[in-house]
Formats: sequence, C-alpha cells, structure tokens
Amino acid sequence: MKKLKTGKSNFRASRLSITSKIAIALSLLITFLISVVGISVILKQQALFKAEFKDKGWSIVHTALPYFSNYLQSSNLDYVNSIIKAIGKYQDVSYVMVLDEWGRVVAHTDERQVGKKVDDDATKNVMSIKSDAVNLLLDDAGKPALMDFYAPVKTTGGSTIGYFRMGVSLAGLTGQTRQTSVSIILICLAAIIAGIFLAQLITKRMLKKPFQDLTVATERLATGDFSYKVRIYSQDELGDLANSFNTMTFHLANLIHSVQSSVIDINKSAEQIIGQLQTSGRTNNKLSQTFDLLKQGTEEQVAILKQSSSLAEQLSEQSKNAMDGILQILSEVKKTVQVSEKGVNDISRVGDNIQQSGRSLAGTRNLIRQVDEKARQFSQTIADFSELLKKTNSCTVQVALEAARSGNEELARAAETLHAISEESAQRVSQMSSELADVDNTWSAAEKAMDSNIKSLSEGQEAVTEAGDSLEKVMRSLLQSKDFIEAVASSAQQQSANIEDIIRSQSGIINGLLKSIKKSSGAGSDTKVQMENLHDIDSLTKKLIRMVDRLNVLSLQFKTQ
Repeated sequence: MKKLKTGKSNFRASRLSITSKIAIALSLLITFLISVVGISVILKQQALFKAEFKDKGWSIVHTALPYFSNYLQSSNLDYVNSIIKAIGKYQDVSYVMVLDEWGRVVAHTDERQVGKKVDDDATKNVMSIKSDAVNLLLDDAGKPALMDFYAPVKTTGGSTIGYFRMGVSLAGLTGQTRQTSVSIILICLAAIIAGIFLAQLITKRMLKKPFQDLTVATERLATGDFSYKVRIYSQDELGDLANSFNTMTFHLANLIHSVQSSVIDINKSAEQIIGQLQTSGRTNNKLSQTFDLLKQGTEEQVAILKQSSSLAEQLSEQSKNAMDGILQILSEVKKTVQVSEKGVNDISRVGDNIQQSGRSLAGTRNLIRQVDEKARQFSQTIADFSELLKKTNSCTVQVALEAARSGNEELARAAETLHAISEESAQRVSQMSSELADVDNTWSAAEKAMDSNIKSLSEGQEAVTEAGDSLEKVMRSLLQSKDFIEAVASSAQQQSANIEDIIRSQSGIINGLLKSIKKSSGAGSDTKVQMENLHDIDSLTKKLIRMVDRLNVLSLQFKTQ
C-alpha cells in the first residue's frame, strides 16, 4: 500500500499543469514559425546573393566584350592580356580566357594555357549556339564551386571572331551566405527565447490563477460547500466559464434545498399514512369481529327456524291424523290443545327471534354502510397516496438526474432505489384500489341481500302471527264444542295449509339466512384480504420512510448557506 501511495504522489508531482502545456504548445508554435521564417529568409538571401553575383559577372563580361572585339580585330593581344590580368585580379575571379573562333586559347590568366584548344561540352555548346551562357561547375563533393560565364566576341557587323570565358569562384558567395545564415539563426534563437518567455508569462498570468480558483471551487463543491464563488478576472471564455460555474453552484444549492424540503414533506405524509393505516386496521378488526358475531347469531336463528319448521311439520302431520280420525282427535283434544299451546309458544318465540334477527340484520346493514363509507374514505386515502407517490417519482427522477450530473454516485443509487420502491408502492396501491372496488361491490350486494332478508323476515313474522291466530282459533273451537267436529276438520285443513305456508316461509327464511351467512363469510374474507393489503402498505410505507431518511442523511452532507 505504501508503494502505491508513493507512486501516486510521484505521478502527481511529475504531471504537467495545463498552463505549462499551453506554454509549451505556444513555445513550439513560436519556434516553428520563427524557424520557417528564418529558413525562408535564408533561402531568399541565398537566391538574392546568387542573382547579385550573377549580375556582377555578366556586368564584367559585357563591359569587357567591346574592348576584346576591337583588340582582336587589330590583333593587339597585349591589350587583351592586360585586360584579362586586370579582370583576373578581381575578387572571386578564378580564371579569364579569350578563345578564337575555333576554340584555341589566345589569352589566359595562366599563360601556360595559351595556344591550347578547349573542346569541352560547355564550350562546344556555346560555339554552336553563339550566344551568352552560364554554367555551374561542381567540386568533388558535388557542391557548386564555380560559375562559368560564356559570351561570344562579335564585330560591329555581328560576326563572331572569338569567345570570352570567365570563371568566378562561389567560395565568397558561400561564406557570405553562411555568415548571413548564422546571423539569421542567432536572431531566430533570440526571438524563440523571447517568445517562450513571453508565452510562459502570458499563460501564468492569464490562465494559472483562474484555473486555480476553479480547482478550489470544485474541491469545496465536492465537500458540499456551495457558498464559495469563483472570481471573474476577465470578460472572455474563462470569465464565462467562471460565471457558468457560479450559476451551476447556485442551482445545485437550490436543488439540495428542494430535496430537503421534499424529504420533510414525504416524512410527514408517510407518518399520516401510517396513522390512517393503523386506524383502518383497528376498524377492520372490529368489523371482522362484528361479522363473526353476526354469523354466529344467524346460525342460531337458522337452528331455531329449523326447530320451528320441524314443529310445524309435526303439527301438519297431526292435523292430517285428525282428519283421518276425528273421534280419536276428540278423545285427545286436551293433548292437541296442549300441543297447540306449545306450538303457539314456539311460534311466538319464532316471531320474537325473527324480529330480533330483523333488528340484527338492520344493524348489520347500517354497519355495512359504515364500512362502505370507510372503504370510500380509504379509497380516497389510497388515491392521495398514489398522487404522493407520483410526486415522489418526479422528485426522485430530478434527484437522480442532478446526482448523475454532479457525479454523486451514492445519491444516484439511493434515488434509483427510492424510485423502484415508489414504483412497487404504486403497483401495490393500484392493486389495492381494484380490490377495494371489488369489496365495495361485495358490500353493495351484501346490503341488497340484507334488505331482502329483512323483507323475508317481515313476511315470515306476519305468517307466524297468522299461524298463531289460527292455532288460537283451533283451541277455541276445540274448547267450545265437540259438536263442531266438521268445523274443526275444516279448521284443521286450514291449519294444515297455513302450516305448509309457514314451512315454505321458514324454508325461504332459512335459505336467505344461509345465503347471508355465505356472503358475510365472503365479506369477512375480503376484510382479511384488505387487512393483508393494509399490512403490505404499512411495510412499504416503513421502507419508504427508511429510504427517505437515508436520502435526508445524504442531502444533509451538502452545506447550502
């Protein structure tokens, strides 16, 4: 680990700053430009010196040609030799010679060459074209050493009587060019050094301080301090960059403020939701207990009705037996009266039970209405929670975007987790809304069934009352007179019919109560499902609160003064 830290510190110590890189780039650019300018100046000076050298050579040649023409025509070679020697003393002149029209040397700075014939290619070419020419002669190294001038010596009539040839050494030209090149190179080096120094000075003064301020501002922003402002030194691109950085810092501070306020709002809303969920849970528990009691009471009523139905069947059987043997019935009138009294009492109890069942069903119906109202309120609460989740999703997306923009990966991951939880909560809330709609429909059906059962109980009560009246009539008939056996028989028939009606009514009441029990069981199961959903929402809300607390901790790391 120590070696890694040492390598990292060495890397930081050895890296170049951007101002140094810009200074080096400007220095290289200045060096390149001055080098190009220097080379172009040297080449132009060489061409200028060469042209000047060539012009001077042709000036000497064209000045001496008229004299050579006159002296050759008069065969005065002494004057020709004197002119050649005078020209040969000029600086950089290597040799001077005059050839006759056949190429023999008639005068030369080197007297040993006089009388020799010159037959090289350059001389032959000039003799063939009979016009001025200049050639460059190379040394052994392949570099230009001499500039050889040729010119025909002509008479006033235009005929060629000889040729003038002069060799000029290029050593002086080379030395002069070298000296000029050295001077230009020294000037270029001085300009390069001055340019490098100036580039270093400009970059340090114009770039180093703004970049240092931006670095300090970035480090403080990374630690969560949004109060630092970058100083604007100039109204150029660096000034625009500093201004943009300050604007970004301001917007980030506002964003953190909004995140903190959103976290507070979410905490409050979550606490309210938890309170409402707890209240709903208690209400559902009470409702479940009420349904259990209602089911138990209804089952007891069904048992009583079954007993009453069995008694009515027994009474019907006895009435039939009375029709078969009235004499036997007369002998046992007292027993029949006792049985009738018992039936009246049972029917009275059945009527009381039916009336009590009606009141219980009415109370159940009112309770169902209250539950339906609570379910609607809970649906509104779920709708508000859904809207809150949508706002949370929007805020979470903004937090994720700003976290990704600022490079805070932990805040981005927390925002993504919060977004996933919000999406899951939205799905659960949507599922719960649909389940609540189903429960509401079940409540409506149960309420209708309760109304139908109440109506059936009312009709059953009326039937039981009628049955009691009939039994009382039978008893009075039996007690008044035995002579009215036929009337008793008809009354027995009427009694049998009434008992059958009672049995049918009781069967309808029993079926209605059984259906009510089934629907109540369904409502109880729906209530259990609702309680389970409330438990899921409670767990999701607690998870949301934990994520909000985590987001709050992350946002508190940033100081927005």
